[in-house]
Amino acid sequence: MHVVLTGGAGFIGSHVAERLVADGHEVLVYDAFTKQYPAVIKRRNVAGALGLPGCTLIEGDLLETQRFDAVFSAHAVDVIVHVAAAMAWSGPDATNVLGTHAVVERCRKHNVGKLVLFSSAAVYGLRHQGPCKETDPTDRPLSVYAASKKAAESIAWLGHHQFGLNAFVLRPFSVYGPRQRPDQAVYRFGRALMAQETVELSGDGSAVLDLLFVGDLVDAVAKAVEAVHGFEIINVGTGRPTTMLETVQKLAAALGVPASTRSGPADPTLPPYAVADTAKAERLLGWRAAIDADEGCKRFVSWLRAEEFEDEA
Repeated sequence: MHVVLTGGAGFIGSHVAERLVADGHEVLVYDAFTKQYPAVIKRRNVAGALGLPGCTLIEGDLLETQRFDAVFSAHAVDVIVHVAAAMAWSGPDATNVLGTHAVVERCRKHNVGKLVLFSSAAVYGLRHQGPCKETDPTDRPLSVYAASKKAAESIAWLGHHQFGLNAFVLRPFSVYGPRQRPDQAVYRFGRALMAQETVELSGDGSAVLDLLFVGDLVDAVAKAVEAVHGFEIINVGTGRPTTMLETVQKLAAALGVPASTRSGPADPTLPPYAVADTAKAERLLGWRAAIDADEGCKRFVSWLRAEEFEDEA
């Protein structure tokens, strides 16, 4: 299939690009290289995919209508995988809401029949127990990011309802692994531990996460691209709980250093409990996470050490 992959130079998107090309798809990465973190990191992320036959890059913003339309005028597209997102915490977000509308409008305008949309487990909002099921209420978000992702899901539903767009909405949980964004918790924890610094937790570190290794997420995306039909919302997680404190301890064990932590200010945008019910992913995609948190942390630490060596070289 011919795939347009938005945000394909990012942490998750670059892994998705490599997998889809390996599966025999023609992949066009569309990325704006926004300033959430240095563009040089994103260019390094996507270099591997671009070195493979069948993967090309176009730099552009989703809201640049003529530029985005030109992609579809020049290429026959079977499916859009919409990964591009922005972590907006304090104000309206163009990428998550208007960008998703632009993607769905391209599907309508250019007869692209399939969409795989990245949402987020953040839409489940404030909860103290689980697991989180796709049918649970999602009307009490804890951040603008979560609210904008819920809006993106609604836009995808409208595309399905109004013109028959086949759309699978994926809700990944706490994704980590090689190429992790520098602002994300697992990366920050790992860097602090490597520097033998004390890790400051959000509150007392008791928030419960569902740590999802990026390779497992990519496997789910590859299956979704093949299976997308109708409209479905699908959790992508392990179903196994790990507290924030336990996450630091697993990283420290992988690094072979002490897990020095201290309590910090509570993060009002962090759900106390976010663990996936994975039954739907198993039923619709035939997918189950294969990498547990201990093994995933070992793989992440291996990459982190290699990155540090590369930066120093």
